[in-house]
Amino acid sequence: MKNKVSIIYVEDDASSAEILTLYLERQGYKVNHFDNAADAKRALANLNFDLAIFDIMLPKGDGMELLQLAVSKQLPSIMVTAKITESERLLGFELGADDYVCKPYSPREVVSRVQALLKRTQKPNMVVDTLKFGKLEISPHNKLVTLASKPLKLTALEYALLICLAKRPLQIVSREQLITLVWQGATDITDRTVDTHLANLRKKLADSKKSPIFIATHYGQGYQFIASKTA
Repeated sequence: MKNKVSIIYVEDDASSAEILTLYLERQGYKVNHFDNAADAKRALANLNFDLAIFDIMLPKGDGMELLQLAVSKQLPSIMVTAKITESERLLGFELGADDYVCKPYSPREVVSRVQALLKRTQKPNMVVDTLKFGKLEISPHNKLVTLASKPLKLTALEYALLICLAKRPLQIVSREQLITLVWQGATDITDRTVDTHLANLRKKLADSKKSPIFIATHYGQGYQFIASKTA
């Protein structure tokens, strides 16, 4: 029997937590709810989860610290918060958040975002050959990326962007296309959000914006994976 998807959900508002937990469990997910950052931090350190949902403002700590811990474990993460400024959303993305939901929200919307994030981050059933581009190797089977034989810790979105571009070598992919392919066409994803995630990915690839080896920017057009595939 297939194991249930396990979600860690951290929210101190009891009413909101009860409703969203009910919606998630109706979809067959196993929800581990915590109402404070300290207990959630211990759970993240000792248990395995498939996805995380964090509020930012929490007792005994804050969601950003939990987000950083989740990212270090390569755990896909959604931030749920009343903070709605672009700079705050971008900070979450810079720290590795895969998605952002602002309060007040529809539980159905959160469930939909969970489903979309799991769809693009869960491991495929078929074994796919490793993609090699010089010192860069991408293994779609286990979502392992190495550079000069050293594993890279990519977020789920960074990996999705990388594989999306790498499978389209030399093709210029617009921001609109990336939003469609990686975010399933989510209407609240801006060009700046795309740029922020690409900037984070480039840092991890040690890729220079002026003299790129892997990803080139074409202003007004989009991004292009320029590395040559090797045997």
